[in-house]
Amino acid sequence: MAKCLYLTVLIYNFAARFLQDMKMVEYILPIKGLPLGNHSYSYKIDNTFFEKFDHFGNDSGSLDLKVNLIKESNLMDFRFHFKGILDLQCDRCLDNYNLDVDKEFRLIVKYGEKYEEISDEVITIPAEESNLDLSQFVYEFINLMIPLRKVHPDDEDGNPTCNEEMMERLNKMSEKKTDPRWDALKDIKLD
Repeated sequence: MAKCLYLTVLIYNFAARFLQDMKMVEYILPIKGLPLGNHSYSYKIDNTFFEKFDHFGNDSGSLDLKVNLIKESNLMDFRFHFKGILDLQCDRCLDNYNLDVDKEFRLIVKYGEKYEEISDEVITIPAEESNLDLSQFVYEFINLMIPLRKVHPDDEDGNPTCNEEMMERLNKMSEKKTDPRWDALKDIKLD
């Protein structure tokens, strides 16, 4: 019996440490007992954050995040302000380029009976919840800042700034070559 209890405690401690490593502890806010009013938090988002989420692939960045929280008796109003650089991989030439970001998002957290997403900006959490993990919201907001089509920005003259060697290769591969067997069909007139 003692061995079984010892093994259970050992497994519980290992699981707790493992889950703590999986979560980003610095993004967990203790909301129970937090006084009403304004609160500010600052975070530095770097490659360690991007590595925790598989979805980012080769994308990374260096962002400063300021979170302002207004806590009221029945809700919390969060303002997330991101400023910095996202290092993205170009969809056209596969080279990396920097995208300057300066964006603000809002999140309203209401107390309710269960976790529920009411709209893009409003969620409910159980009233007895003592902590709020912001890492998932930060992840989603960063994804909203990444453009659907990631390409190098054009220069002042409107020319692409992609890797020239790769662009030449792509242009050679995309040249239309006609098959002489089908050229005779071009002369058929269908009137």
